Amino acid sequence: MSTANTDNILSQIGLGSGGKDSSASVDASRVLRHLLESGKVSMSDAKEAVQATAAAKKQSAQCQQEPEKVKDTGSADQPIEKHRTRHIALQFSYDGTDYSGFAQNVGKECDNSVERELFAALEKTRLLVSPEEHGMLTESEVEEAENGQMPKRTASKYSRCGRTDKGVHANGQVVALYLKSAFPLLARNAGSDNDEPGDVLGEESLPKNSLDCLECFVQPRNNNKKKGKAAESTTYQRKTMNEYDYCKTLNNVLPPSIRILGWCPVSSEFSARFSCSRRTYRYFFPRRNLNLARMAEGLEYMMGRNDFRNLCKMNCEQVSNFERVLVEGKVVSPQRVYSVSSTPKSREEKDAESNARYLEDVHGIGASIYPPSSRDMCHIEIVGQAFLWHQIRCIMSILFHIGRGQEKSEVVKELLDVKTNPAKPSYDLASEAALVLQDCTFGQLQLGRTVRNLWDVQKTLEQRWEKHAIASERAKNALDSMKDETEVRWADVVDFVEQIDKERRRKIQKRSKHLVHDDGEVKRALAANCTPTSTLTWGAAVEIIQNVLGVFPYPPNGSSESQQKGLTESSIHVPLMDRAKGTTYEEKVKSILENSKDKSSKRKMRYEENIVKKRKTAEEDKAFYDHKLQQGGS
Repeated sequence: MSTANTDNILSQIGLGSGGKDSSASVDASRVLRHLLESGKVSMSDAKEAVQATAAAKKQSAQCQQEPEKVKDTGSADQPIEKHRTRHIALQFSYDGTDYSGFAQNVGKECDNSVERELFAALEKTRLLVSPEEHGMLTESEVEEAENGQMPKRTASKYSRCGRTDKGVHANGQVVALYLKSAFPLLARNAGSDNDEPGDVLGEESLPKNSLDCLECFVQPRNNNKKKGKAAESTTYQRKTMNEYDYCKTLNNVLPPSIRILGWCPVSSEFSARFSCSRRTYRYFFPRRNLNLARMAEGLEYMMGRNDFRNLCKMNCEQVSNFERVLVEGKVVSPQRVYSVSSTPKSREEKDAESNARYLEDVHGIGASIYPPSSRDMCHIEIVGQAFLWHQIRCIMSILFHIGRGQEKSEVVKELLDVKTNPAKPSYDLASEAALVLQDCTFGQLQLGRTVRNLWDVQKTLEQRWEKHAIASERAKNALDSMKDETEVRWADVVDFVEQIDKERRRKIQKRSKHLVHDDGEVKRALAANCTPTSTLTWGAAVEIIQNVLGVFPYPPNGSSESQQKGLTESSIHVPLMDRAKGTTYEEKVKSILENSKDKSSKRKMRYEENIVKKRKTAEEDKAFYDHKLQQGGS
């Protein structure tokens, strides 16, 4: 290509020598001239490339002159969309083994509670709306929300029925809160006229479960997002809708250890805590060497209204009344059920007259089919209106002492006599691992459940059971193998028994300050059990040791791993009423009020806030609870 032709082409595409080009443009012209003269680039390709570059420069110049348009998120020009919310009750179960408890320590990063998992699931599924999106708040609540002073949890008006401790489980826990509904806030009734929407849907018109359908008129989703258009002027379309399946939705994101079982809508004043009429706890344990009949006798003394300050952990900053009512209880084994109950009379009658107790020994067919075994799994069931902190675990600790024969059942009467014994004797709590919140009963609540959800929940629970059942059977197999296939020397058995007896007598002597002589009872017992051979099976050796010393090769029922470390075969039991006593309630309150360094003391402030300011008369309490007990839903 000639130089004249090249100059002509460059002038056509805007890169001629006569232009006011910068040094960069001149360099570009030289490069392009070389490419055109060599034939490596055609004129059309060169022209297209230069025009594209010019268009990019023009767009860049416009962007520099005009500010970048920020994508409209609806926070300024468009009002935040309001959602319909419904006050619902959720029932669920959880395995508390890996959790720090049910209640969440809000604001603490190290919190590992069941509630934290629940609220994380509600956030993830977007069922928990912000105060700004909450369409069912009162005017004062809306003002508080607009000032940024209301967290989501507060706006949801959350309430819980039971507050289980670390490691405690539940099968029937219930909470209540406001959650987003599948029905829009402005959804309207489908009247007799198929083309015209009726009034805005009220709570009473909405489905009570996720199975029933409702035909209604709703605004198209795209219309709701148009700016500057009033909601009333949008068109409506007829639609058949179901309420959210809250159980399935939440179970899809919750860990397998937490399963939602059912839900139902409830009245606006329903409280999962105060509307509950009864709570049922179960405590599971192997029979071992326990006398279940004596345990039932001890449980019987607890029935009715009693002051349980010696059978709980006193939290004086939160509680001032330690009277609680136990309605009924059971001691259950595969062979027999011991049932105890209380039938309180009217409120006006004296407590002594309102606590008639009944102890019923219910024999089942299991007594003839399943002979009693030390490995029988048993449980105690306790039903009451409400419970104090650690009350069930304290009760179980005392009942285990009674069942082992270390205490008489009448010790319960002494512990409940707070006038004579105002201070709690020192004793360990029963382990939390076996405690289950079995059920929460509401007089006006009927929860709804679906087959699909319960089917999936059962598969999860069956998998959990199978895992633990296999582990249990492996341990049992190892025990049986050792019992039948292992032998020990008789002389070793004798030496073991005599050492424990000697250490036990030393401890008794140290406590009683009197010399304890060996009267030869142990040696005579060993002689009576002497085997004709020099060796015997491990199972036979264990039986002899149990008969001679009364000790067993397993930890006491209800003891935790930390408690077991301090227990040995030579440990002696100190009677409960002879043990050191803690401080009384009055002494604890006095310490809070007098030993505070200043008025800003946290303990004193909590006491005044929870006890002094919230103190009510008996009539006010009765009116409050009677009203709450009438709240519910179906």
